[in-house]
Amino acid sequence: MAGKILKSVILVESATKARTLRKFVGRNYSVLSTDGFLKDLPKSRIGIDDDYQPDYITVRGKGTLLTELKRETLNARRIFLATNPDAQGEFMARQCCEIFGINPLSRCRIVLDELTKENFKAKFDEARPIDDNLADAFQTKQIIDKYVSHKIGDYLDRKIWRGVKIGRFRAILLNLIANPPKCTTLKIGKMLTPTTLQELALNELNFTAVRTRFIAEQLYEGINFEGNDCAGLITYPHGRIISLTSERHNPEEIQEYLTDYQFRMYGLIYSYLDYKKFDTTIKLDGLVNDAMLMSALDSLGVNWADYYSVGIASLLKRKYIVSTEESTYEITPLGKRVIDSVKEYFGELFAADIYNSLDEHFAKIGIGKCEKSVIIENYCAKFNVAFSTAMNSLGENAQPQSEPVTESEEICEKCGRKMLIRHGRYGTFLACSGYPECKNAKPLLEPLEQKCPKCGEHLAKRSLSRGRLFYCCKNTPKCDFMTWDEPQTMTCKTCGATMFVHRFKDRAPMLYCGNDNCPTRENHPVNKILADIKRRSDARRDRKAKAARESEELTNIE
Repeated sequence: MAGKILKSVILVESATKARTLRKFVGRNYSVLSTDGFLKDLPKSRIGIDDDYQPDYITVRGKGTLLTELKRETLNARRIFLATNPDAQGEFMARQCCEIFGINPLSRCRIVLDELTKENFKAKFDEARPIDDNLADAFQTKQIIDKYVSHKIGDYLDRKIWRGVKIGRFRAILLNLIANPPKCTTLKIGKMLTPTTLQELALNELNFTAVRTRFIAEQLYEGINFEGNDCAGLITYPHGRIISLTSERHNPEEIQEYLTDYQFRMYGLIYSYLDYKKFDTTIKLDGLVNDAMLMSALDSLGVNWADYYSVGIASLLKRKYIVSTEESTYEITPLGKRVIDSVKEYFGELFAADIYNSLDEHFAKIGIGKCEKSVIIENYCAKFNVAFSTAMNSLGENAQPQSEPVTESEEICEKCGRKMLIRHGRYGTFLACSGYPECKNAKPLLEPLEQKCPKCGEHLAKRSLSRGRLFYCCKNTPKCDFMTWDEPQTMTCKTCGATMFVHRFKDRAPMLYCGNDNCPTRENHPVNKILADIKRRSDARRDRKAKAARESEELTNIE
């Protein structure tokens, strides 16, 4: 009997990317996804010691996946790393070398700027060792950003209240919203960079930065065509320049394989690169919207393309800003307090010129012209001086403050008093102002326009601890539908149910229909993700129930 043929393994960070690559490789290769970072800095603590050394831990919920990947790679002939072709992808590849025991000096790194069969074969033959300089560039930025945001959080905990924090880029963004320039122009150039793509999609398609990133990453990671064929349509959308892949498909010829958003985005990119017809300057009227902010960041020289959508989403989630019906942004009283508190002691360190200077140092680290330890120590030393001054201004006995209690519009159905919005261990909830005489309390649900895919009632949003959100049916507990994934304004073209998006930390979000029985859900990769989430949730519930039973039994025995 012939022995089992050992396969080589190719690791990528995305399930969609893995599915595309499986079409290109032979049967002696297995393509596996890490689903983003397997290890990262901890969220609940700073994770960086006094010498600025990071403490990476297994990402929460990734333990089972990490075990499976180690088992799959244990007897592999060789392991290749085809994570994204940028500094973050290089760092992730180096981290995989440490986790799976790969020699970083071996030819293990495959750099794929486009996902086509021809490009894969060419880049596979050009596999190289890990580029430590490039990986260090990302790690330097990661350490500085985490160190600064955590320390600023310690200060704002005492200056404002618990849970208030902000990072370097978001401080620049928030300051622009608080103090917008009087007149700006948005110049869309001829080279299709990630920045130009977001500006172009906003102007021509009215796509938000989030949607643009999402669709662009789908076009890069691969589209399924007839005959089990699969290929990416554009080169890596976070590289220096975006172009069409070597296969160069005409949009009209492949329209049937694309969603409406994908077709519109790809058509825009195709036309732009063919005719360069969008070279234009747009005068803005002073409204604080995405176009104005993009223009203002351009004028400051800030590299914003990879951080803008996440930054705006964070400011909205933390209620530092609000979005109006006219798609403009307004700073809230809380946001004003945050930016004023930051500018008081950290204004110079959070200025655009310092931000840009650090970006230049990161780039120099990437080509081996700067030492990461020098850049980290120099910036953090200056930051610590400002931090000490800020903390001293609060006094020696300053303690983290609790968020003030606010009244809601709801009336307690038990006693008729006003319900108060409170924040507890398990998130935001409504409690009767008549406590302790009336102990009525219930979750705070924010009604949404989207419909429940299970019963058709409106959905609602609920805030949990640490800013986590989940979505449930407004008709709860009669309807038990709930999800962590954000409902979208679009509906499924096949069944009409609400569409949801499952977000990952380090790759493109995954769009899916909320109706479990929709034909589009057949063999959809999100099915496994949702099943794993449900399995972990059921296991936690079973453990809690078991602990409660054991506690009750002990009480009865005593």
